[in-house]
Amino acid sequence: MTLQESNLQFVFNDMHWEHLLKFDDETDFKQAQEAVQGTKGVDFSGIFEKNTLVLIEVKNFRGYRIENKPRMVGGDDPLWLEIARKMRDAIAVIVGAARNYPHQATAWNAYLEVLRNKRKQLHLVLWLEQDAPISKQQKYRSVADEEVFRRQLKRSLKWLTQKVDVANVSTTPFSNSLTVSYL
Repeated sequence: MTLQESNLQFVFNDMHWEHLLKFDDETDFKQAQEAVQGTKGVDFSGIFEKNTLVLIEVKNFRGYRIENKPRMVGGDDPLWLEIARKMRDAIAVIVGAARNYPHQATAWNAYLEVLRNKRKQLHLVLWLEQDAPISKQQKYRSVADEEVFRRQLKRSLKWLTQKVDVANVSTTPFSNSLTVSYL
């Protein structure tokens, strides 16, 4: 299945993925969003290898490095907090949609089965594309800032799962089953 978001194309291998949804385009998500103002959703959801529910939020900051730098290092609107809230809201939407809405009943119920089973996993992924640093000094600073960002994101989502990744086209956690390219 091929899905697009933020000028990126995601090609999921159907032999490894099932119940893929463009989450924030789903009718059931939109109904939850109308019911509770401020509800946010992730971009994609699906089940990987029949035992891992994966929620993916995509951010493509290429060409917008300067504008988004404050969000990466904290600031008034930290990106890690936005992502944590989206993941939290997505879990709530999955539960509510499985209980109340028929549009994607098979997918929502499959997601709930994974969430209920302690032998299965929940994997949260921020797909973050950024411009490469220009100088060595910028690269060292960028690496340090990114590590602080990752720790804050993982700490904020620890109550849900230990499996939290920040990925991009060169560091995908699903290298054999997901291909991502720029449009």
